[in-house]
Amino acid sequence: MIPVGRITRTHGIRGAVKINPYGESLAVQPAGGKVYLRAQAAMEARELTIESLRPQGNLFIAKLAEITTMEDAEAVRGEEVFLPEESIPPASEGEYYHYQLIGLVVEAKDGAEIGVLRGIIETRGSDVYSIDCGGREILIPAVEGIVCEVDLERGRITIDPPEGLMDTDDL
Repeated sequence: MIPVGRITRTHGIRGAVKINPYGESLAVQPAGGKVYLRAQAAMEARELTIESLRPQGNLFIAKLAEITTMEDAEAVRGEEVFLPEESIPPASEGEYYHYQLIGLVVEAKDGAEIGVLRGIIETRGSDVYSIDCGGREILIPAVEGIVCEVDLERGRITIDPPEGLMDTDDL
């Protein structure tokens, strides 16, 4: 199961929810398709059916068949939304899904290990990688010229940050 978003709040009185998506995988899911919800502490995921899904700004408003009241919707607030990997279309050449990148080791072009990619912040211009560098967070723009290589087989991302973007202590 691949995380594709998180329910942030209710919408209306008929059980619709707002979902903060992680990337674009949720957008291509059809009415009648299945999503899975899991609370942070839960081991089991709950299967739900999409009745409708529409964008609203950076979020999606989803009506799920099994959630029929505002109280039902409030009960799932904060839960993560998952899809089976096989229901996610393949990424385009040179593009990657968040779940493929998070957890990869980030290294400098010279091979020095910088840290581990812990999160991806989506912005209008480009994504920003949040790298855990020994308990400190480093933010690196995920743009061509800085991100040199993504090697999923080796589990590594190679970057070449311009001078001044990172402290010398970060390397």
